[in-house]
Parts: sequence; C-alpha cells; structure tokens
Amino acid sequence: MTMDRRGFVRGMCLGGLATFALPAVRFAQVPGDGRLVFLLLRGGVDGLAALVPAHDPAYARARRGLALPDEALTDLDGRFALGPGLEPLAQLWNRDELLAVHALAIPYRSRSHFDSQAVLETGLDVPSGAADGWLNRLLGVMGGEARGVAVAAGMPRSLTGPASVSTWSPTRLGSVGGAYLDRLALLYRRDRELHDRFEAALQMKELAGDEGDAMGSRGTGLAARYAAVMDATARFLAQSDGPNVAAVEFSGWDTHAAQGGADGPLARRLGGLAQALADFPERMGDRWRDTTVVVMTEFGRTVAVNGSGGTDHGTGGAAFVLGPRVRRSMVVADWPGLADGELFEGRDVRPTLDTRALLKGVLAGTFDLTAGQADRVFPESGGVQGRYDLMI
Repeated sequence: MTMDRRGFVRGMCLGGLATFALPAVRFAQVPGDGRLVFLLLRGGVDGLAALVPAHDPAYARARRGLALPDEALTDLDGRFALGPGLEPLAQLWNRDELLAVHALAIPYRSRSHFDSQAVLETGLDVPSGAADGWLNRLLGVMGGEARGVAVAAGMPRSLTGPASVSTWSPTRLGSVGGAYLDRLALLYRRDRELHDRFEAALQMKELAGDEGDAMGSRGTGLAARYAAVMDATARFLAQSDGPNVAAVEFSGWDTHAAQGGADGPLARRLGGLAQALADFPERMGDRWRDTTVVVMTEFGRTVAVNGSGGTDHGTGGAAFVLGPRVRRSMVVADWPGLADGELFEGRDVRPTLDTRALLKGVLAGTFDLTAGQADRVFPESGGVQGRYDLMI
C-alpha cells in the first residue's frame, strides 16, 4: 500500500506502536498534491512596518517618526500586530492559516541587494558557490512529475538549474514602461555595481506611481498588478496536473525615502499585496488545501528613520507563511528587542532565525520531505535545525 509520512505517523500515534507484523509500507513519492508559491519582495521590506512589535517598550522611541499608532494596527497575539495595509491577512489568521515571522535573516550578513538576494535564492550561506537555485534543487529532490513555473519578467535565480521549468511573463500588465522596467531589472540584477542603484531608482519611480493612484486612478497601478500576477499564478497551480512550485516576485520595496506612516506609500503598497494574497485562496479553489505561500524579502531595514523620511538597508526582517498546512496561526519570533543595546551593529533588528530553518519546515509540511531531503535542497545547512513544528 502507499502512505505518506504524515499519515503514517498520525496512524501510529492513534493506534499505538504496534509490534505485530505489518504489511509492507512504501512511502509515497513526493511531490504528491502539494503546491508551493515562493513570493520574493525585492528591495528589502521594512519588517517593523509589516509586523509591528507593539509590545516592545522601546518601539515608539526607536522608530520616532515612523512609529505607528495603535489604532492603525491589526492585533494578532497581544504582542505583534499587522501593520497598516496588511489587515486583509487577518482573515487568514482567523482561519489558522497564517504564520507571521520576525527577526528572520539569511545566514550571510550583508546590506547589498545583490549579495543578499543571491543568498536567499540559492539557499547557500554565501553569495557565490552555486549556479542553481534552491527551488530548482527542490524539483530535483522531488523527482517524478514535479514541475515549476516562474511568474516573472525573467527566470529568477531560485528556479535556475538543471530541472526543467516554465516561465510566464506578465508583459501585458500595466504600461509598456512597466514591462520594460521589469526586463531591465533582470539585467541590472546581474551587475554588482549597478544593482543597488537601480533598485533605489525603481523604488522612487514606483513611489511616484503610487501617489498617482491615490489621486483617483482606481483599477490600475500596483494593487491591480499584484492581483493580476497572483491570479495568473493560481490559474497555473490550480490545474490538476499543474506545477508544484511557482516563483513570483515583486520589486520596488527599497524605501530609502518618504516611506510614510499609516496612510503612506509603503502602507498602500502593502495593502495591494495583502489584498492579492487574501484573494488567492478563492482563486485556488479546492487546490488551496494543498498550498503553501511563502512571502520573503532579502533583508529588513534599519530601526531608526533616516534624514529622508525612510529607512536604510538592515538585517533582521519579517516574513509570512500562508496556507492550510500551517499547524495553527501564530507569531514566530524569538524577539531580540529594540533597545539600543539589543540592536545588531547598533542599528538593525538582531536576527534570531535563519531563513533556511523556516523553509525546511515549509518543505516538510508541504511536500512531506524528510530532514535529509531538505538538507539536499539547502546543501550547506546541516547545522540549521528546520522548524518542523510549524507545519502539519
């Protein structure tokens, strides 16, 4: 007979550890019915604006002009709250389908977009050393009929590698200028000297677009773009023979200037993203029960506001995991604190959780991977214990 590992363990727990002879058990070959969406927010999202540590006594003083008032927050567990714009995610929280993660970071300490995105997408502990991405290695570990799709302007590094994957480019979304910039970003991403400057310029361009949307252009702009891309992703993954893995990305999160408060540009951008994510389960239909969505960024941002009303490149940040395979809704944070003596290098949220530990747990819960298989997906992570307690 065929049985997955999760069902086997659950049956043993319910039936007791029987010692009589059992029929031969063959664990089902992964991938099964699992679906994974890895959504990368390029540019470094301010985790303190997305997942607010309202309980921290140093929060208001540390954030100063960017401190968010209680009435603008959506409380989660009495300690942390969703920041302005992210309130649509509360419906997932109420269904026990949301992990909110803080003080998370890649294993390599860098404030370079180029290096940090390389580490996050390859799954290694340094920016160089492998040409393939961790999602592509995942497809190799899964074997069989496992397939992946990139929903992006080009092939993201996370899906690059020997396993065959498909691409779909949203070139018809938005203006021609927006599609052109997406493709230009793909080229700049490969240039260490120009990458960070292009990210900053892109953020300023999209910031101007946000301001225009706020003046009455409903049905267009970033919110519509996010919704259209996530709808396309759902159409691919909801098919009975659809891909098991999708890589999606949105750029322009580098808020060096004019980040804004409860109704500012970042909050509006987060609002468009959150609504697209909140609508995603309905778009997935019955396939949602097998789906996990991971939302990550390459690093957090500085705790203190800079002279331009924004934040600079930081370290520890926030992430979200959505889906029915979450064990229960919870905030995952070994919170380091925001007092001066508690900051990393005197300026950043101190990281307390490795991105690979979270991703290993997600892979185990979504595809029934063993710890050994997860180590093959992240080959330099043998000393990193996966958070297998977070997923069913």
